[in-house]
Amino acid sequence: MRAKIFVRKVSKGLLPFDYQYALASMLYGKLALGNIRLANESHSHQGFKFYNFSNLILPDRKPSRKGLAFEDAYFILTSPDVEFVRSFAEGLLQEPDFHLYDQKFIVNKIEILEQESLISPSTFRAISPIFVKTLREESGELKEWDLYPTDGKFHENVHKNLVGRYTEYHGSPPEKAHFHITRVRYFKGKRILIGSGENATPRRCSLITFDLEASPELLNFAYDAGIGEKNAMGFGCLEVLRRNDKD
Repeated sequence: MRAKIFVRKVSKGLLPFDYQYALASMLYGKLALGNIRLANESHSHQGFKFYNFSNLILPDRKPSRKGLAFEDAYFILTSPDVEFVRSFAEGLLQEPDFHLYDQKFIVNKIEILEQESLISPSTFRAISPIFVKTLREESGELKEWDLYPTDGKFHENVHKNLVGRYTEYHGSPPEKAHFHITRVRYFKGKRILIGSGENATPRRCSLITFDLEASPELLNFAYDAGIGEKNAMGFGCLEVLRRNDKD
């Protein structure tokens, strides 16, 4: 299930480029407002979290190198669990004003989107950066290494992570686990701060447009839950561009 959240920035300053942690924190607060039981269960759960959201999409963005200058924006909120999306929407509507850092916003409207009719192959675009990592040996020690889609391990880990999340959510693995990015049409590397304050760490992420062949189970789960890691922090949200590979 998907919701489209329309917001307006009512303060005059610039929003920092690295706003995802602030947006994730705000959304958790709204989830607690709409459904405290679900928020507590999500917070205490040690496994995967099953919701995802996009970057802010800025139709009226103005040029600035110091931050994001805009008035109106929207973002996509999605989950395979309908209760998550409804609870977020209820919290946002109960208290439609919020802050991201020192910038004040108000929710103008929330649209519940019709379920897409997904088929394979299709073309998708990441509307928030995809974060994937692995462990590699460096100077005799295992260290975390952030992956780009130019590395075969990126594709392997995206698949493994998706199957793991599907299995945890449904209680059993998919009947067919086929999930293959057949072509990367566009790729842009991004450095995103994950965390806040002194604990914030810059990580390498990817904005990509890609062709995908997948089983129906994993295709729909990826669309609802996102791909890669840290989906509940706003990473790996997808939108459909084309429903076949004819171009």
